[in-house]
This record gives sequence, structure tokens and C-alpha cells, in this order.
Amino acid sequence: MKTIAILNLKGGTAKTVTAATMARCLSAEHDKQVLLIDADQQGNLSQYFGITDTSGFGNTWTLLTEGAGYWPDFVTLVETRLNLIPSGMELARADLPGSGARVTEIDSLRMVLAEDSVDFLIIDLPPSLGLASQASLLAADEVIIPIRLDVFSTAGMAELARQVDSMRSVNPRLRVAGVLGTQFQRTDGEREIHRLLAEESGLPVFRTRIRMSPPVPRSIAARESILTFSPHCGASKDYRAFVQEYLELF
Repeated sequence: MKTIAILNLKGGTAKTVTAATMARCLSAEHDKQVLLIDADQQGNLSQYFGITDTSGFGNTWTLLTEGAGYWPDFVTLVETRLNLIPSGMELARADLPGSGARVTEIDSLRMVLAEDSVDFLIIDLPPSLGLASQASLLAADEVIIPIRLDVFSTAGMAELARQVDSMRSVNPRLRVAGVLGTQFQRTDGEREIHRLLAEESGLPVFRTRIRMSPPVPRSIAARESILTFSPHCGASKDYRAFVQEYLELF
């Protein structure tokens, strides 16, 4: 089993769309068993799958405070071969003193899942390094970093790389699988930033770039995968190419 953390400390980089679409591509088109974890208190990934109220669900907060235990209690089946542990604003309590949330519980879940026929555990992280992010990075094998190819989005890459590197002291397995350019508009400036990232960041950079596609926000509003909502749009083609590139590399 592979555990992947989708991380960027800057918002607006298509992090949640990347987590959801990668998971759906792996499950629907590559026949993989995938478990998604929404580790962001905003719950955007959960909302993407139609879960707007997590009070009646086992969720990420429950996982962090009660432990992995019998893990299917925390899971919601959202599609064939694709399950989700949802999240909501209760997760904000994880960073409060005395909350009872434990940084080791997602890693405990990872070890249970390794024996349970799950192929990929994909975690959508918040744009911060609070307890939920630390718990996710403690469990992760790899980090994928979606970014917009502009100066402001790439400026923090060195600090993000340092933060990931610092986590290796407690999780030596952790590595950056790659930086993924998103919302690509095929300008010369974006191409140059992509080239410089590959040459100067010290991080691996995926060849595939995800194009800006008008159907993407409409698919989110419809709570449908862009892969089925608009299967021939640029973003759908690019996400398929990205997943294929990832599988060939790893």
C-alpha cells in the first residue's frame, strides 16, 4: 500500500481537486482500492463527495481522538473501490491543548490498512502544519505538491521542502514524489517557471501539467468527477496522464 499526502501551504492550488481526481482515476480506471482522508477542517474534500455534515459520521476527528480501532467505522463508501474518511469544523479542536487528538493515529491506520487490501491511502492536507498535517506526514510515504505556475505560488517552495525534510527525522520513509503544475494556461511565463522548478528547486517535478479547464468548477458544483463530467476536456486528459506518469515512476 502507498500513502500519499497532497500538500501545499498556499491555498488555491487545486489541492483538493487533485486528491479527489487522482483517487477517482486510480479506483475507476486502474481498478485500485483507494481510501481518501479529508484532513482539512474546511471539509472541502468531503463536500466534493456530497458530505456537508459530518456530525453523524465517523470522521477524521474521531480517528485522531479514538484511534484506528475497527477502521471501517470511520469510512464512508462514496464510489466503487473508493472510500472516504470525511472531515468538518470539529477537526479545528485538534490543535487545542488537551484536545485528546494524537499525532500517531493516521500512521496506526496505515499499518492496519496495509493488511487489508487497500492499494492507496490519499490524504488531502490543509494549508497549515497543525496536528492533522503532522499526523498525515508521519504516516505518508510520499508528498505530492500541486502548485500554480506563478511567482507567488512558487516562492514558498524552499520552505515547504524544508518542512517536509524536517519530518524525515520522525518518518524516514517520507519523500517528495513530485511537484504538479496546475491551472496551467500554456503561457510562455508558466512554461519558464515549470522549467526553472525542475532545474532549481531541488525537487522532482512531474512532466504533466494540469490545464485550466472551464468544466472543472462546474463539475465541482455538480459533485461529479471531472473525468466523467467532461471526459475529453484538457484537465481530464491531463489528470489521466499525471496518474499514468505517477504509476510508471513509482
